Amino acid sequence: MLAALLLTGIVAAPLSSAALFLSTDHYGRSAGRWPAVRRFVLALLGTVVLAAIVAGVLRMLGTPLTRVLVAGAALIFASLVWLPGTRRWNARAHLCWVSSVFLFVAYLTFVLDWTFASHLGAASTGRSRRTTSPPTWSSRP
Repeated sequence: MLAALLLTGIVAAPLSSAALFLSTDHYGRSAGRWPAVRRFVLALLGTVVLAAIVAGVLRMLGTPLTRVLVAGAALIFASLVWLPGTRRWNARAHLCWVSSVFLFVAYLTFVLDWTFASHLGAASTGRSRRTTSPPTWSSRP
């Protein structure tokens, strides 16, 4: 399951970052009720479109449908959580932020789970062990 979440972030982050660099010709008002509603609606629509694209890519990669649905729901949930904090940003900036944070959290969770699921000993989990001895002065040619 964590692999599907990680793949979701790996696909969503570059897509939303690329969308951030697209130019727009909107020079209207940025303050007031209607611009705020417009930003909110576009952020929601962008989230749904991004989740649909990611779901399509995951299905093409052979991910089971239940994992695709859970991963898409997690991306949508992350977007909804960040909506209040990014309410003054445009929709593209919101999606870029959400997908980047989603990728970081999914990666860290995946690696932490892998670390503890690898059944390493306490010393190996806490630090790496040197398998070869370092070269000494006497071993130089």
